[in-house]
Amino acid sequence: MLLRGDMSPSLEDYLEAVLDLKSGDFGGVRTTDIASRLGVSKASVNQAMASLAERGLIQQERYGPVMLTEPGLRYAKTVRNRHSTIRRFLIFTLGVSESTAEADACKIEHVLSQETMDALVEFVEGRRNSDG
Repeated sequence: MLLRGDMSPSLEDYLEAVLDLKSGDFGGVRTTDIASRLGVSKASVNQAMASLAERGLIQQERYGPVMLTEPGLRYAKTVRNRHSTIRRFLIFTLGVSESTAEADACKIEHVLSQETMDALVEFVEGRRNSDG
């Protein structure tokens, strides 16, 4: 089982980008699309993909599309959920603008402890349920 401490914020961002860009359940993602999404070079993407492949989170044939493995999909969804929960909290609870909330959520998602993240999820979900 891969632990959060085993992944850098940068690698988590790459994994989240693959999830966001993939099409369908089995869709692959081109490295050029990842580079464009994150504003980085193809060389940086290739280096990150090699690191994610070593961790068993993606599969990629030489020059082929990037595909998430099952563990990669689970990890990427965890990162995305942390991001969206923090973003919702910043916008709907604190009244932060959407653009600021997006930028801040991207930074915060990587450094919160699991305990704090669990409490934040409980707070945001509880609030959403009481509003509906």
